[in-house]
Amino acid sequence: MGNIFKTMGTTLKGDHATEQEIREIPSYIFCRWLSGNPNTVTIANIFNYFDKIPIENQYEAVRTIFHGKIRYIPYPKSESEDTQKNLEYIQKYFNVNTERAKEYLEVISKDELAKIVRAYQIMENRH
Repeated sequence: MGNIFKTMGTTLKGDHATEQEIREIPSYIFCRWLSGNPNTVTIANIFNYFDKIPIENQYEAVRTIFHGKIRYIPYPKSESEDTQKNLEYIQKYFNVNTERAKEYLEVISKDELAKIVRAYQIMENRH
């Protein structure tokens, strides 16, 4: 599997990617990447709404429409597994929803977070 973000970036330059490289792009990731620029949000919404459009057609549409007009779209940043696990532990520990846990994660001390994580890791290892 090649670098899908490099392949997606070829849409902006007007370059051609191979069919195999295009097929490796998950439509969801392509739409999420497109939503990183205000000029391409509309087409991302269209692709999300009409989710049966093949990725090859989505790629060609973006390549044709935006060729050379958009210089940069940031890649979507994924949360690390550690951050996701910490969020899960905070939710369980304080019995709160995800949004509230994110707020707690911002204000909680590193020491307290480490204690909570360690406690849940010990419990998980026992099972």
